[in-house]
Amino acid sequence: MYRIGALAQASGVSRDTLRFYERAGLLRPEGRSEGGYRLYDEEAFQRLRFIKQAQALGLSLEEIRAVLEVMHEGQPPCADVRQILRQKVALLEERIAELTALRDDLVSRLEWAEAHPDPACDGKDHCVYLDPASVQH
Repeated sequence: MYRIGALAQASGVSRDTLRFYERAGLLRPEGRSEGGYRLYDEEAFQRLRFIKQAQALGLSLEEIRAVLEVMHEGQPPCADVRQILRQKVALLEERIAELTALRDDLVSRLEWAEAHPDPACDGKDHCVYLDPASVQH
Protein backbone atom coordinates (compact mmCIF):
# COMPACT_ATOMS: atom_id res chain seq x y z
CA MET A 1 0.00 0.00 0.00
CA TYR A 2 1.15 3.50 -0.80
CA ARG A 3 0.50 6.58 1.26
CA ILE A 4 -0.25 9.63 -0.84
CA GLY A 5 3.31 10.97 -0.66
CA ALA A 6 4.86 7.66 -1.68
CA LEU A 7 2.41 7.27 -4.57
CA ALA A 8 3.11 10.82 -5.69
CA GLN A 9 6.84 10.18 -5.68
CA ALA A 10 6.58 6.77 -7.35
CA SER A 11 4.27 8.05 -10.10
CA GLY A 12 5.89 11.42 -10.69
CA VAL A 13 2.78 13.47 -9.97
CA SER A 14 2.18 15.83 -7.10
CA ARG A 15 0.03 15.15 -4.07
CA ASP A 16 -2.27 17.92 -5.23
CA THR A 17 -2.70 16.14 -8.56
CA LEU A 18 -3.58 12.92 -6.77
CA ARG A 19 -6.17 14.77 -4.69
CA PHE A 20 -7.53 16.41 -7.83
CA TYR A 21 -7.81 13.03 -9.58
CA GLU A 22 -9.62 11.70 -6.54
CA ARG A 23 -12.11 14.59 -6.57
CA ALA A 24 -12.55 14.12 -10.34
CA GLY A 25 -13.37 10.44 -9.87
CA LEU A 26 -10.30 9.18 -11.70
CA LEU A 27 -8.58 7.67 -8.69
CA ARG A 28 -9.83 6.16 -5.46
CA PRO A 29 -7.82 5.40 -2.37
CA GLU A 30 -8.20 1.88 -1.09
CA GLY A 31 -8.75 3.24 2.39
CA ARG A 32 -7.09 5.27 5.11
CA SER A 33 -4.40 4.52 7.60
CA GLU A 34 -4.94 4.76 11.34
CA GLY A 35 -3.45 8.24 11.09
CA GLY A 36 -5.97 9.23 8.42
CA TYR A 37 -3.60 9.10 5.45
CA ARG A 38 -4.98 7.99 2.12
CA LEU A 39 -3.80 4.52 1.15
CA TYR A 40 -3.47 3.41 -2.46
CA ASP A 41 -2.79 -0.04 -3.85
CA GLU A 42 -0.82 -1.19 -6.90
CA GLU A 43 -3.94 -0.82 -9.05
CA ALA A 44 -3.95 2.91 -8.28
CA PHE A 45 -0.32 3.12 -9.40
CA GLN A 46 -1.17 1.34 -12.66
CA ARG A 47 -4.18 3.61 -13.15
CA LEU A 48 -1.95 6.66 -12.76
CA ARG A 49 0.39 5.29 -15.43
CA PHE A 50 -2.62 4.81 -17.71
CA ILE A 51 -3.84 8.37 -17.04
CA LYS A 52 -0.41 9.86 -17.75
CA GLN A 53 -0.03 7.84 -20.98
CA ALA A 54 -3.49 8.89 -22.15
CA GLN A 55 -2.77 12.54 -21.34
CA ALA A 56 0.53 12.34 -23.24
CA LEU A 57 -1.51 11.29 -26.29
CA GLY A 58 -3.78 14.31 -25.89
CA LEU A 59 -6.80 12.74 -24.20
CA SER A 60 -8.73 15.05 -21.91
CA LEU A 61 -9.55 14.04 -18.36
CA GLU A 62 -13.18 13.64 -19.40
CA GLU A 63 -12.19 11.25 -22.19
CA ILE A 64 -9.95 9.35 -19.79
CA ARG A 65 -12.78 9.15 -17.26
CA ALA A 66 -15.09 7.71 -19.92
CA VAL A 67 -12.54 5.03 -20.85
CA LEU A 68 -11.97 4.18 -17.18
CA GLU A 69 -15.72 3.82 -16.65
CA VAL A 70 -15.93 1.31 -19.50
CA MET A 71 -13.01 -0.59 -17.99
CA HIS A 72 -14.64 -0.46 -14.53
CA GLU A 73 -17.75 -2.09 -16.03
CA GLY A 74 -15.54 -4.97 -17.11
CA GLN A 75 -15.68 -4.15 -20.80
CA PRO A 76 -12.68 -3.72 -23.10
CA PRO A 77 -12.34 -0.03 -23.96
CA CYS A 78 -10.68 -0.63 -27.33
CA ALA A 79 -13.57 0.52 -29.54
CA ASP A 80 -13.99 3.69 -27.46
CA VAL A 81 -10.26 4.39 -27.54
CA ARG A 82 -10.12 3.87 -31.32
CA GLN A 83 -12.91 6.42 -31.75
CA ILE A 84 -11.15 8.92 -29.50
CA LEU A 85 -7.89 8.39 -31.39
CA ARG A 86 -9.68 8.94 -34.73
CA GLN A 87 -11.05 12.23 -33.41
CA LYS A 88 -7.61 13.28 -32.12
CA VAL A 89 -5.99 12.52 -35.48
CA ALA A 90 -8.68 14.50 -37.34
CA LEU A 91 -8.25 17.48 -35.00
CA LEU A 92 -4.48 17.34 -35.39
CA GLU A 93 -4.77 17.25 -39.17
CA GLU A 94 -6.97 20.36 -39.05
CA ARG A 95 -4.53 22.09 -36.71
CA ILE A 96 -1.56 21.15 -38.90
CA ALA A 97 -3.35 22.67 -41.92
CA GLU A 98 -4.03 25.87 -39.94
CA LEU A 99 -0.44 26.05 -38.73
CA THR A 100 0.89 25.41 -42.25
CA ALA A 101 -1.22 28.28 -43.60
CA LEU A 102 -0.02 30.53 -40.76
CA ARG A 103 3.61 29.59 -41.41
CA ASP A 104 3.21 30.31 -45.12
CA ASP A 105 1.71 33.72 -44.35
CA LEU A 106 4.49 34.53 -41.89
CA VAL A 107 7.21 33.45 -44.34
CA SER A 108 5.64 35.58 -47.06
CA ARG A 109 5.44 38.61 -44.78
CA LEU A 110 8.99 38.13 -43.57
CA GLU A 111 10.30 37.86 -47.13
CA TRP A 112 8.44 41.05 -48.05
CA ALA A 113 9.68 42.80 -44.90
CA GLU A 114 13.27 41.85 -45.60
CA ALA A 115 12.93 43.05 -49.19
CA HIS A 116 11.46 46.35 -47.91
CA PRO A 117 13.49 47.16 -44.78
CA ASP A 118 12.53 50.87 -44.64
CA PRO A 119 8.85 51.15 -45.54
CA ALA A 120 6.95 54.34 -44.97
CA CYS A 121 5.35 53.90 -41.55
CA ASP A 122 3.47 56.53 -39.61
CA GLY A 123 4.32 54.78 -36.31
CA LYS A 124 0.83 55.25 -34.92
CA ASP A 125 -0.92 51.95 -34.22
CA HIS A 126 0.18 50.68 -37.59
CA CYS A 127 2.92 48.54 -39.07
CA VAL A 128 3.08 48.00 -42.78
CA TYR A 129 4.53 44.52 -42.21
CA LEU A 130 1.35 43.45 -40.42
CA ASP A 131 -1.10 45.22 -42.72
CA PRO A 132 -2.61 42.69 -45.13
CA ALA A 133 -3.22 45.40 -47.75
CA SER A 134 0.42 46.48 -47.75
CA VAL A 135 2.12 43.12 -48.04
CA GLN A 136 2.22 41.72 -51.54
CA HIS A 137 2.19 37.91 -51.59
